[in-house]
Amino acid sequence: MATHNFKAKVARLYVTRGKTNIRLKLPANEQPAESYFALPQTHSNYSALYSLALSAAINGSQLAIRTTQDIDPGDPAEVMYMVVDW
Repeated sequence: MATHNFKAKVARLYVTRGKTNIRLKLPANEQPAESYFALPQTHSNYSALYSLALSAAINGSQLAIRTTQDIDPGDPAEVMYMVVDW
């Protein structure tokens, strides 16, 4: 299974019923402008990952996200895990 890693500051947290969509401030050559990463509420570690993303957004820290797929504007890549370094 191929994995993809992305690391940047959080541009937006978009919470909907069933998932949180996360957009990073990636360079234009790494992502289309409106691409999101999907963190489904069914993820076994949803609460901790959501809190981590929110903390990174508030503090202006870079959030590293690993997915199993490329990001696509029409179909957000699902988050496997996330990391923040302070």
